Amino acid sequence: MATGYEKINLIKGLLKTKMTVEQLASVLGCGTRTVFRHLDVLAKENCGLRKSKEPGGPMYYVIQTNEEVNFNQNIVKQLEKIKKNMSGSNAQDIKNLKLVDKIIEQLGVTNPDDFKPEAITTDPDYILDYGPFSDNKLQSTNINKVLKAIHEQFKIKISYRPSSHAAEPSTFELRPVKIIMRMDTLYLIAADESFEETGVFKNFLFENIISVQETNTAFQKIAFDAAVHYKYTFGKYTSLAKFEDVSLLVKNKWLQTQFERSHFTPEATRRMDRDGNMIVDLKLRLTPDFKTWLLGVSPDVKILKPASLKEEIKEMLKKTLAEMDD
Repeated sequence: MATGYEKINLIKGLLKTKMTVEQLASVLGCGTRTVFRHLDVLAKENCGLRKSKEPGGPMYYVIQTNEEVNFNQNIVKQLEKIKKNMSGSNAQDIKNLKLVDKIIEQLGVTNPDDFKPEAITTDPDYILDYGPFSDNKLQSTNINKVLKAIHEQFKIKISYRPSSHAAEPSTFELRPVKIIMRMDTLYLIAADESFEETGVFKNFLFENIISVQETNTAFQKIAFDAAVHYKYTFGKYTSLAKFEDVSLLVKNKWLQTQFERSHFTPEATRRMDRDGNMIVDLKLRLTPDFKTWLLGVSPDVKILKPASLKEEIKEMLKKTLAEMDD
């Protein structure tokens, strides 16, 4: 059975073309109320969801690309300016106002400010994972250059500043594969010169990319699976460290719901004990964001294994309390 996460992504793909709620319900094999719930989630994501209704016809939904949004936005703004110059004091103005309003309605918007120029593209090589604090705030020519190189399968050269800003920028020649927003961070996923030997893709923070230079060197398309790339990962950090078998006893009902709805690779297993607590078994690499998360929910989560993780979190809590007392 598809998860809510997978259904949302399926709807995003379907809405590259205009569809009614009834059409979506038929394709998804669910009721219209369920479709409306999914559309409400999409509306909150600011993914470029638009709705339009032709006179006497049904309501259509579509996820517009940047180009479509910007095109309509300019027209609507011009029409709104025309409206402001119409006094409405004579019959002709009243007639023209009605005509302008009808055109604006057919464009699917009544307020040009409703358009969001940062609306998210449905480009298959621009993946956005909506986690906490996620924000598609990075819009730059570098992104467009990288996407163009991915589509045309040409290598790029980037000038890249490491996260340690004291270090000097380095130049990398890369085979770009995907752009992914993971949690609140936008990454370029690419193969560098070590890929043939290791088979490991590298993550480059987009905010640390100073410049992108297109090359004339073509490369063969490289198979990429985001689930494999982020296997054993919690949050945004990837690592080559050995994964651990982690078991957590979750007491808080809200937190239990989060585990029911979350998407893990490999999939998490859940079971309930006699007291109504959920026990979650995970296979994860113990990355910094996972430990920080555990620290934040420590009153509601008991670490059953590994013992080393339990001791590490206890030490982190002791250190935090000591620093607060200073």
